[in-house]
Amino acid sequence: MKNGVDILENISYDVTGKINLNNIYNNPEPTAYFSTLSRLGYRIPQEAKPRFQRLIEARRSATESEPAKVVDLGCSYGVNGALLKHGRSMDELYRLYGAAAADDLDALLQRDRDLYAEPADAELEIIGVDPADRAISYAVDAGMLDAGVATDLEKSDPTPEDTAAIENADLIISTGCVGYVTETSLERLLETSLDSRPWMAHFVLRMFDFGGPEEMLSRHGYVTEKLEGLFRQRRFASAEERQHVLDNLRRLGIDATGAEETGWYLAELHVARPEEVAKSMPLSEVLNVSAGQIVEI
Repeated sequence: MKNGVDILENISYDVTGKINLNNIYNNPEPTAYFSTLSRLGYRIPQEAKPRFQRLIEARRSATESEPAKVVDLGCSYGVNGALLKHGRSMDELYRLYGAAAADDLDALLQRDRDLYAEPADAELEIIGVDPADRAISYAVDAGMLDAGVATDLEKSDPTPEDTAAIENADLIISTGCVGYVTETSLERLLETSLDSRPWMAHFVLRMFDFGGPEEMLSRHGYVTEKLEGLFRQRRFASAEERQHVLDNLRRLGIDATGAEETGWYLAELHVARPEEVAKSMPLSEVLNVSAGQIVEI
């Protein structure tokens, strides 16, 4: 195992009942991150990719501007940047980093700079926000992110330098951090871009409540819509983790039959847009979802 520690053989759990993966999130290079998540079947960025792309194109249409700025909250090593701006897939990333030599950081970084030198969507700017400073640094140096802000918005407001990087966003996204971050972080991000009235799209595990963020967004004149259907995030790492999640869902009154009980964390997509936009551009049309259509898990 990379870094000499096999997290899946030495499992501990955080306060939510999820396995503790802190040892893979902030290393100088991302090989441990990708090798561990590959074994868990982590796939939510791939599930999110076509939905984010449709929202980006709809936003471009609404603003009549091809350049678009996306702020990725909880970005880690810039996975969403690699998928959205550079046209990569999760399978490609798993192959790239599974075969990489973790002990030669300079060679790995140069390889990645070459890989990401010519983006598939040059008009798309991806800004990452995450407390993991080393992960942010690698993603920016490699070119997966255009810029990064290493901060914990749960604890403090963005600095003037942070604000300069993230302000005037078109779309604010996340693929799994809501539940660990709250409406506090989302409001601080929103307040940096009040003039641009950014849209938001967050994939949130069903065991976490989006009520707080939805209420905050409503105060700012936003309508939040939840896409019908569920999206796989990753497999459970152990029977104990599965039971923790099922217990959490039971306490919330959520039926896991045919869903999480099958062995997967499942997320829902919450999209928030200014009220006037939500009325003029129905989400079902933006995401190309027919009425009553359910996203299969």
